[in-house]
Amino acid sequence: MSSNGKLAVVIGSTGGGAGRSIALTLARDGFNIVVNNRSDVESARMAAELVGRFETEVCVIHADATKSEEIRELVDETLRRFGQIDVLVITPGGPWDTKDLPDIEPSTIEETLKDEISMVFICLKHVLPIMRSQKSGRVIIIGLEMADLPHVPEWAPYDYILGKSARAFLARAVAERELGDGITVNAVCPTAFTHVEPEVALDLARHGESWNSRKGCTPQDIAEAVSFLASDHGRFVTGSLIHVRFQA
Repeated sequence: MSSNGKLAVVIGSTGGGAGRSIALTLARDGFNIVVNNRSDVESARMAAELVGRFETEVCVIHADATKSEEIRELVDETLRRFGQIDVLVITPGGPWDTKDLPDIEPSTIEETLKDEISMVFICLKHVLPIMRSQKSGRVIIIGLEMADLPHVPEWAPYDYILGKSARAFLARAVAERELGDGITVNAVCPTAFTHVEPEVALDLARHGESWNSRKGCTPQDIAEAVSFLASDHGRFVTGSLIHVRFQA
């Protein structure tokens, strides 16, 4: 598919989870794509090669989303190359440590909350001014199913739930304040899902056999929710939490 002229930045788009599938799906939809991870050159190259099969423009920009200066540089480089940022997707999360609460080290809690919460603030700090100047933009944050209190998944670590709940709150709070500038802010909140291999991710994005035969939530189910929010169909959806809880 040829480009629709719009640009999506997908933070954390090179692993086997939702981020890569989101990048593939938005490329399928015609978006040019900025592929991002912290520093893994090989996985970024592989993800960019897959995204490029949809015949849209793709580039790799490495940046640690918990570091403000690196995200500022990512935004500056994106604007130099594309001149705009139409969609921002924030996918990475904190570490998963399923310990009983008294056994969790404070350093682990701090790391998790930094990854879950500071990352969102930092990305929005540098991208919202661009979207405000454009009078348009879509921000999509990846959260966790039912992490919007009082519903709490019993199987998730305490600090991880806390971070995801903060993401849900931020999606709603920021959405309310950005309405006047034509910016939508939503969260997609999936259940636990299995990571997939690169060629399977590509087949899922193309709605091939892997998609038609799936038996539970896949990274592609999350990507399809993002696709809707980034499309014209989702133009007036904001401040929403979309729970992806598909079970066979």
